Amino acid sequence: MRKRLLSFALCAAMALTAMTGCGAKTEDTAASSKGAETGSEAAKAEEEETEAAREADGEEKGLVIPSASCVANLNPLLESYKEGVIMLNPLYDPLYVIDVNETRYYLAESYEVSEDGTSVTLKLKDGLKWHDGEPITADDVIFTMDVNADTNNGAGNTNVVILNDQPVKYEKVDDLTVKITLPMASASYPALLGELTLIPEHVYGGNTSIVGAEANMSGIGSGPYKLREFKQDQYLILEKNEDYYMGAPDIDTVTFRIISDISAQEVALMNGEINLMELSSAPAVAKYSEDPNYTVVMYPEGRVNYLAVNKFCETVQDPKVVEAVFAALDAQEIIDGAYGEGMAVPANTVLSNMTTFYDESVEGYSQDIEKAKQLVAETGIEGSTMTLYFNSERAYMKESAQVIQQQLKNVGINLEVIPLESTGFFEKVFGTDGDYEFYLNGYAAVGDPDTVVAGMYDGTWGVNLAVSDELLGLWQEARSVFTEDERAAIYKEIQEKTKEEMSCYPIAYPNYVFVTTGNVKGTDTIKRTPIFEDYTKLTIE
Repeated sequence: MRKRLLSFALCAAMALTAMTGCGAKTEDTAASSKGAETGSEAAKAEEEETEAAREADGEEKGLVIPSASCVANLNPLLESYKEGVIMLNPLYDPLYVIDVNETRYYLAESYEVSEDGTSVTLKLKDGLKWHDGEPITADDVIFTMDVNADTNNGAGNTNVVILNDQPVKYEKVDDLTVKITLPMASASYPALLGELTLIPEHVYGGNTSIVGAEANMSGIGSGPYKLREFKQDQYLILEKNEDYYMGAPDIDTVTFRIISDISAQEVALMNGEINLMELSSAPAVAKYSEDPNYTVVMYPEGRVNYLAVNKFCETVQDPKVVEAVFAALDAQEIIDGAYGEGMAVPANTVLSNMTTFYDESVEGYSQDIEKAKQLVAETGIEGSTMTLYFNSERAYMKESAQVIQQQLKNVGINLEVIPLESTGFFEKVFGTDGDYEFYLNGYAAVGDPDTVVAGMYDGTWGVNLAVSDELLGLWQEARSVFTEDERAAIYKEIQEKTKEEMSCYPIAYPNYVFVTTGNVKGTDTIKRTPIFEDYTKLTIE
């Protein structure tokens, strides 16, 4: 007898344990009463009865996805970390996505770059509507860019309105067209523009100051799903947008259920309470791969997991101290101990192996125990205690911290490892505290390096990563050149120079691995993270 998910909205009214939040409850499908039926006939009869029961009780087809942490609001400009992007992805569509071999258009009909590369003309599709039925127009593009231009908002697409510290100009041409004038030619700008997530001007009353705005909780977006219910730190329920411009999704609801504990997520999967779960261990991958009731999907995540050096900490101002630590580390050993076979490959640069201009010829750091011990003695840090923070809600981080702790112990350095939940972690490591030496983190790095990676090294995101004026100049130069060959040469220099400056130790390029219940179909349509680019391709049988 197979298990099936009930409507999450129905089960949200039921009492559930606090540990696992609120989610769908399972029940066994009624067995066929025709005892003489066997084999395929019995299976067919059970399927017919299941479908009949679904139609009779109005059951919805729902996809339930666990999330280790919850969004603070429903404004995509204010939620830039991995879990937040995943949760809000079905609510909001991008303008377009530039991939290696194609451009996939969503809200945008087209974009045109001038011959000299200094202007871009963006045209929206006609007839687009927000979830509340209001039209999506050029006014929304202008408004969203204004919001990003207000640095007090801390919005996530500031690289669309600021290019090398100079403002980008933009103006409405007509209801569907915006002309953008750049302060200099930029080959990377079209990719940055495509990832701009529009928010509705009318919902905010035209007020570009969005910090603490009540409208941040409206969830009125442009994507294939719209908001049904949001309960902070418990669940986010989305229902399909019947008027979606690319066609309504097959799945009725997508629910993100907050389950911070990985073991609790697995219990929920085994009980049929969720449809999907990220896998972060090789044994788990093997277990579910051998079970015909599940489907395992694996692909390069396009992410760099790294050990960062806190530039505000006095201890690591001495480059020889950092050099000693880096010489003690072995990325492959960290992967073997924390990730497991097949779950990641060693990182050699700050660009991921899924990033344009990634250069595999650049050599990563190599372990040298004798050199590490020599530098430890020379700098007088033998027996001292350093501190490392990690995000307890992120896969691999705890285990990586433990392996690093042992590697440093081998050369005479004590390391205190401190876990923090996501909110506290990001407040700590993206601040200016100088009371710790290191932290473990990761960033997505797919496509053009300027879309994300540059922000980690120019102060947009990683304010505590030490970057020289020379390296910052290279990041800026890479934005302003206009030929692929020129950009490739600069990004190779960036990868080499970042290694030389030792602002961080790239550890791993992880694979993104998840398991779904066998009735979830369409996962082969995945284009890139976060999880599903196009939810309309997914079905539940």
